[in-house]
This record gives sequence, structure tokens and C-alpha cells, in this order.
Amino acid sequence: MQKLSAYIISKNQEKHIDKCLESILWTDEIVVVDDFSTDRTAEVAKNLGCRVISHSFKNFGDQRNFALSQTSYEWVLCLDCDERVTQDLKIEIQKELSGIPRAFAFCAPRKSKFINTWILHSGWYPDYRHPILFNKSKMHYKEQKVHEDIDYCGKKFYFSGQILHYPYESIKQYVKKSELYANLSAKSMFDRGKRFKILNLFVNPTTMFIKMFVIKKGFLDGLAGLVLALLYAFFYTQMKYIKLWELENKNYEQNKL
Repeated sequence: MQKLSAYIISKNQEKHIDKCLESILWTDEIVVVDDFSTDRTAEVAKNLGCRVISHSFKNFGDQRNFALSQTSYEWVLCLDCDERVTQDLKIEIQKELSGIPRAFAFCAPRKSKFINTWILHSGWYPDYRHPILFNKSKMHYKEQKVHEDIDYCGKKFYFSGQILHYPYESIKQYVKKSELYANLSAKSMFDRGKRFKILNLFVNPTTMFIKMFVIKKGFLDGLAGLVLALLYAFFYTQMKYIKLWELENKNYEQNKL
């Protein structure tokens, strides 16, 4: 059996981190890289036998690469605090690592809950995002502020076992988290040289709503699908372009001085 490290990056996640960690206690090592949480996140992780390392958050890519550097074994499982590995996925991972793995990177479908509804359409499912299991000698995270991507070589394989994801339990939580992502996305766009256009406030949100609710069949997710599409389009998408406009204005004022 190949030895397996698991890592998690955290910030004030005491509400979720225990369930997340309990779903991966079968791994050989769990490393929690914590951005100086002010709640009981670090304490909960230590009580469950994890190695907790405090490290200031710069961006998601940097934080994940640092976490990787702290793991002991070649094979790594990565998880977010609001995610849990199902029993079916655990069995698949253990079976894969009991012999010669078929690939260097493995993805799993992620099923997400919005308020009290599992979202099975809207572009949210199946959500394979980046690999959850990989050989760390074959990959690294790109230094991106948000929605970090991975550079890796070799084959990729897809598990059927799921990750359960609990990102938003209330509208208040959605607004708080989306504002953070909007700030990071705006800064990323600004750094890449993208500039604000007035049409961004109308065309981009409308396009996003049509994509999620119509093309990705969010209407099949019922009222939750409608609310999610509206929030994603006319709060998050619109907000990140407003933030981009704000950055441009601040930069213009600073250059005038």
C-alpha cells in the first residue's frame, strides 16, 4: 500500500473542519495549513491528531504549494474544509494505492449543497475541478489569487465515488464568501491587464445567468437553482467587475499624485 498524505488549508473553519477531517482519518498523515484562525479551527485539528502549521495567506496557489511542501509522502489527497470524502471514494482511493496507480492524477465528482438543496445541474455537478489525489512529484499549483489551476504531467483518471461539498448554508454566508472571491478575481484581472467596460455590468451577468439557469439546466434544481443563478450572475459576477472599476480608479488617483 502506498503511503498517503492529506492536506487542508484553513481559515476560521471550526464549524466544518471536524467533519472534513473525520472523513480522512484513515490517511497516513494530515497536514492542516492554517491562516492564523481566530476561532477553534487549529485546536480542533490538533485534537484529531493533525499536524497544524500556521502560514499567512498570500493567494490560493501559494498557500496550496506551501501545504504540498509540508507533506511527507509522494501521494497526496487534497480537500477543502467544507468537503467530505464519501465511503465509496475512500474505498476507490485505497484500492488504487494498493497496487500501481493507473495515473498520476485522479479527480472525483463533487456534489454541492446550496442552503438545503443538493444542486445536480446549474454547472455544479459533476464538478471535477482540480485533481483530489495525485503524485506530488508530477504537479504544482499555479500562483493564482483565486480558482487556482494545476500544472501536471501524465494521465488523469476519474473516480466514481463522490466528494460532498457544503459551501453555502445561508445567503449571508454566500454574500460574505462571494465578496472575498470577487475581490481576488478583480485583482487578478487587473494584474493581467484586463480593464473595465460598462458592458461588463450588463452583458457578463446576463450571460452567466443564461448559462447557469438555461444552458446548464439550473431550472431543474427548482427554486434553489433560480436563486443560485441570480446570486452568481447579479451579485458575484457583477461585483467582481465593480471591484475592477474600483481598482482602476484607485490606481488612476495614485498615479496622479
